[in-house]
Amino acid sequence: MKFLNEKIVVIAFMLIPLFCISQSTRELLCKIIDAKTGEPVLFASVAVKNQNIGVISDDDGSFRLPITYKIDNAVIVISCMGYETIEVIVQTLTEDRLNIIKLKPKIESLEAITIIAKKDYISARDIVQKALINIPLNYPRNPHSYIGYYREYQVLNKRYFNLNEGIMEEFDAGFQTNKIFNKDNQAALYSFKKNKEFPQDSALASAYDNKNLKFIEQATITGFGGNELSILNLHNVIRYNDKKSFSFIDVFKEDFLYNHLFRLTDKTYLNDEPIYAIKFYALEEVTGTKNRAEGVIYIAYKNFSIHKLEYNGFTLNSKKPFYSLTVEYAPRGDKMFLNYVSFYNSFKAKSGNSFRIDTVDFDIAENAFLINFSNDIDESTITKKRRFKFEYNQDRLKIEKIDLISNRKLKITLSDELTGDEIEDFKTLNGIEYKIKNIADLAGRQLNELSFIDTDQFREYFVQQVFKNKELF
Repeated sequence: MKFLNEKIVVIAFMLIPLFCISQSTRELLCKIIDAKTGEPVLFASVAVKNQNIGVISDDDGSFRLPITYKIDNAVIVISCMGYETIEVIVQTLTEDRLNIIKLKPKIESLEAITIIAKKDYISARDIVQKALINIPLNYPRNPHSYIGYYREYQVLNKRYFNLNEGIMEEFDAGFQTNKIFNKDNQAALYSFKKNKEFPQDSALASAYDNKNLKFIEQATITGFGGNELSILNLHNVIRYNDKKSFSFIDVFKEDFLYNHLFRLTDKTYLNDEPIYAIKFYALEEVTGTKNRAEGVIYIAYKNFSIHKLEYNGFTLNSKKPFYSLTVEYAPRGDKMFLNYVSFYNSFKAKSGNSFRIDTVDFDIAENAFLINFSNDIDESTITKKRRFKFEYNQDRLKIEKIDLISNRKLKITLSDELTGDEIEDFKTLNGIEYKIKNIADLAGRQLNELSFIDTDQFREYFVQQVFKNKELF
């Protein structure tokens, strides 16, 4: 899809098979917050000390630990960009309540940094350029793998849909290899499940066609079956740095520097190591006049390794991005390994006639109409009797009550008892006419109406174990 000024945003992906997740029945529930503001600390690393295993805090700062780590007297190390790293003895955590863990901020504004000599000054653009040049030095070129937790879900009307989650191991033959086409760069999917606690909606889960059924208004997505895991992988531009990725990064290694303006804003820390925080803004000649893009890139003082990249694309006057990437790498020895990657985009889906009445029957014993719908019903829309009109031989029937007896089934109980002749007609719906209006499914589709649904799509991969030297089995 093209913008009005003919600029195109490209969001690409490929196919990787999917797979389910098993969880401990006894867990310690924890939440990490900013010690100063009380706000959640998102995507903090929680590593078990002296072990090659860990988790990442969720987008509300929460994480879970199996109770076995308390029994084994383990210590966890919690670190996050811009905060002091701390150690927590798991024995001090309580099983029957939420454990609040506070991190102290550690950020210096540039105004607080003394530049000792003018010759030591380095511009933001030069820092980024050095980081791009040093990618072959700072990231692994030998075979390695990650085991982590993957999830994909959609948010519509403040409800979660199509929540799928699993455990995945990604095998990488090294940064010098083609992420897509090298035969040794593959994903092993150990488990996969559709979380039945949340509604499933096939229309929202369909593949992007970029035209009529499912599309991003401001962008195009290459459609190879709608695999969300693949979309996530191809937007990791630190790994996929030498091929065209998405607007307005394009080829990260070649175009990122020339497509943006850079401004050095803060010095932050990770494990007491200083890191540049550099804000950037895409040039108008790249985005066109109807769009904008901005973000922050975090680069180490010592070796110019890229720790983290945040990238957001907006329509010009919007505060909500229509796509957003966050990817973080963490040092393990002298190389940087993936910590987590998250990619979001908004999209439109055509509802068609996808919320409809499948069957209508009359239950003599219950003196009620039983109506089956194609989708899960929004219970808040069925409370008013006037939305349901039933007539028998053009006489309106009085409704006593309306009950939701399953996710997709309503029972409309009548007030008046039927005569023998009426019962025979009601069995076959002879002489029965009905009209139902202003009820919706959980996705917000109105009954029998053609509309487009605005939905948010999320994909996230959190690394739990890193194997620095491991080839595809």
